[in-house]
Parts: sequence; C-alpha cells; structure tokens
Amino acid sequence: MAATVREILHYLNEIAPPDWAFPNDPIGLQIGDPAQQVERVLVALDPDPRTVANARYRQCQLLITHHPLIYRSISHVRFDDPVGMAIQALCEAKIALIAVHTNWDVAPGGVNDALAEAIGLQEVRPFGKGPARQEYKLVVFTPKEHTNAVIDAMAEAGAGIIGLYRRCAFYAEGIGTYEPMEGANPYLGQVGKREYASEYRIEMLVPSERLEAVIQAMLRVHPYEEVAYDVYPLHTRAEHKLGRVGALPKPMLASELRDYLAERLGNPHVRLYGKPNKLIRTVAVVGGAGSEYLADAQRALADALLTGEVRHHHSWEAWIRDVVLFEGGHAETEMPGVLRLADRLREFLAPRNVEVFTQGGVS
Repeated sequence: MAATVREILHYLNEIAPPDWAFPNDPIGLQIGDPAQQVERVLVALDPDPRTVANARYRQCQLLITHHPLIYRSISHVRFDDPVGMAIQALCEAKIALIAVHTNWDVAPGGVNDALAEAIGLQEVRPFGKGPARQEYKLVVFTPKEHTNAVIDAMAEAGAGIIGLYRRCAFYAEGIGTYEPMEGANPYLGQVGKREYASEYRIEMLVPSERLEAVIQAMLRVHPYEEVAYDVYPLHTRAEHKLGRVGALPKPMLASELRDYLAERLGNPHVRLYGKPNKLIRTVAVVGGAGSEYLADAQRALADALLTGEVRHHHSWEAWIRDVVLFEGGHAETEMPGVLRLADRLREFLAPRNVEVFTQGGVS
C-alpha cells in the first residue's frame, strides 16, 4: 500500500512546520503532483545531478532534500542550466521534490539536535536566534452541554498547548440570540421566532500550522449548522531557536577536540580558529553555514562553536570573543540531520511498505 506525496508532505509539516522556517526560505513541495502515489523515497542533502540520477536509478517517485532546488523566483527553465537540468530530469521521471530546510534545522530532533548527538553532547539546550512563530486564539460559542466535546476535538487537533500542558482552554457562560429564517434547521428554536440560548464562549491558543485542522475538528463536532467563531492573530514569538549547546563527555583542549570532531564527523579537514590550548567544556553547534552565531554562542557561555562554514571575519573574531570556532564542513555537519529525517520517514512509512533510501543506500 503506497502513500501519496500529499500525505508525506503533511507528515513533514507536522514534524517540521513550515512557519518554523526562516523568512523567504523556499521549503515544501517544489516539483510534482500532491496526489502522486509513492512507493520509494530518496532522502538526500542536495538535489544535485548525482542525487537525481540516484533517485531515477532506484525508481523513486519522491525525492526529499534538505537544500531546496529552487531558491528564488525563476522566469525561465533552460536545460543547459544546472537547475533547469535537474527540473527537466525530475519531470521526465515524474519524481516529486520536497525541500525541508531551516524548518528541519530548528525542529526538535532535527539537524542541530542530530549534530549535537553525533558529537556526544550532554544536557543539550537550544540557543541563538530563531524564526518568529505566529499563533492565533480561536474563540467559538457552543451550547453548554457540548463544551467538553468541542474542547476535546480542538485539543486533539493541536489547540490548547502551553508549555508542558495540553487541553488548555478558557470558557465562560453567556447568552446568545438569533432568529432562524426560512429554510434553517436550528439546533434550538423555531423558524421566525427570536431565540435566546445559554452558550459557553471557549478560547484556545492555536499554532498557525494547526489552525485549519483545529477549525475543521471544531466544526465536525459542533451541533449548530451555522457556527459562530472568531480567529484572532496574536503577537509572534521566537520559540524555536536554531542552535544547540551542551557539555562534552569530558573536557579537552581545543586541539584535542579538533581531532575528536574530525573522527565523529568523518572529516579529517576540520579547521580550528582561536586558541588551540583553550580547555573546552561546552560546545555550541549550528549545522551548515552558522559562524554568525559566534556572539550567540558566547552569550550561551559556550567555550566553542562548531559549524559547517566559517566566514573570514569570524575566524579572527573567535580570538577576540575567546570562543574557539571549528569549521567541520557544510555537508558533514548537516548529514546527521538528513539521516535522522530518513529514519523518521522510515518509521512513518513502514506500515505502507514504502521504501526509504538515503544517498548512500538504505540505512
């Protein structure tokens, strides 16, 4: 039993919601038909020609990559251009493409959690800047006897989560009034007669990625044929910080840590910027290009920052801030997260007998 592209995209949006991505990050379904049936999936870092060829060789119907193929609006698709060549090859083979980028970087269990785990960090916590998250308050009016059913339905769909508490709601009693017109089928009252009903006003917080699902769940259980409800946008909050910081299994000199990271990341060319004799106890990590998080790492009381790429001015800034900066390779620092994503998909798609491959094969 296969899955559809739409079902897989819905699952990805649950574990790494689109509004967790940084502004203007082109994530989601970039090529393909949401209704397409999927029996084989390839998960990779980049949608480069080698990866596309691998997906075609394995007869995959879906390619999921960390980096998007189309980063900005395009006015033409030329087959002598690298991006156009990839688009042509994917379309010819009817392979859909989904990108899960900065939303997977910040997600629990995503790129930076996987990187922290790969190098053995302990007592890991988030740090640094993160995308602003839009939240809403959904207010609905319902008969008193349906209050619990409506709250339960909204909670099951993702409303009412505050910290470590679920099903958080406020409700208060009031009086609603209405006059059913010809053709109406009122839950309470008669056509042409003014009615006064005892109702409860229910308020619950809803994250933007769950708003439509919560509304639909509420409407399914609500007894009225015409439901009165309001949606209020709230202030945005940067809840999902990009980086992670934690303690090493044991303190070590920066020069020793470089060798340790080289072994853990499988990259013998890890570079060190800063003081090689500094004793390192805590390390901040940002997969990919994250050397601009040096000041955030310092504020998080990290002794060192591991990232994939380092800009030149950050290489000397590390000395001034007394935070050792390690350049571990863009691909090497993001691949743990790509493999973790493949594992999550494999678990989700196992009941459908959908095969999930990684660029290096099945893992």
